[in-house]
Amino acid sequence: MTYFMTKLILGTLFFLSGLAATLTMMTLMGKAEKRTNPATLRKLHKFFGFIFFLLLLVLASMGLRHWASVGDNIPTRAVLHAVLALALIVVFLTKVTIVQYFKQFLKMAPTMGLIVFSLSFIIFAISGGYYVLRGLYSSPPVEITKTGTVAQTQVSVAEGKKIFNTLCLTCHSADSEEKKIGPSLMGVLKKDSLPYSSKPATRENIKQQLTRPALTMPAFKNLTDKELCHLFAYLEIL
Repeated sequence: MTYFMTKLILGTLFFLSGLAATLTMMTLMGKAEKRTNPATLRKLHKFFGFIFFLLLLVLASMGLRHWASVGDNIPTRAVLHAVLALALIVVFLTKVTIVQYFKQFLKMAPTMGLIVFSLSFIIFAISGGYYVLRGLYSSPPVEITKTGTVAQTQVSVAEGKKIFNTLCLTCHSADSEEKKIGPSLMGVLKKDSLPYSSKPATRENIKQQLTRPALTMPAFKNLTDKELCHLFAYLEIL
């Protein structure tokens, strides 16, 4: 299972636990004749809140690790995600502190709970929702073989090297594992997965990265199938 799929599953559980905690709180704060046993509702609220907080810690840890591995190549969406997550943690811990130690401010707790849920929904939408929509509406990658998608295409390693030196060399190393602006591409097609995205290291996924790149990498949508075949021929010998 890839990093992003794992994070999507955990993010979904995170959102659902927050939703459950919010619903139990709203039921508890509702009219007495319409709610179930208050003690049961409080226990459920605490249980879902605890699950919510554990998942929040796990997801925050995964996010910090990924951010550290990416370095400065962080897209605006990820920065917004991190800022909202930090705000969520601050509001959640403040709410817990009020409930536990500052009973005089207890009337603020429901409002803060709704803020926590709203932040968690926004974070889930710009992270998990983004990857779901991209998977639904992005076009499937085109199959690129050694001879190209155009019949009788002659593959040239030399031409591939020229393309690499023109488009890629500024940001990616070809003859060492040294990281430049982006990760090294030495032996990239011999590895199990691509850097950062963790997708299988295939020609199809590399083409998808070139045309619809993740993070701050520029897109190279004007590359022809023939040029891509030349480039892949060069990548195979790195």
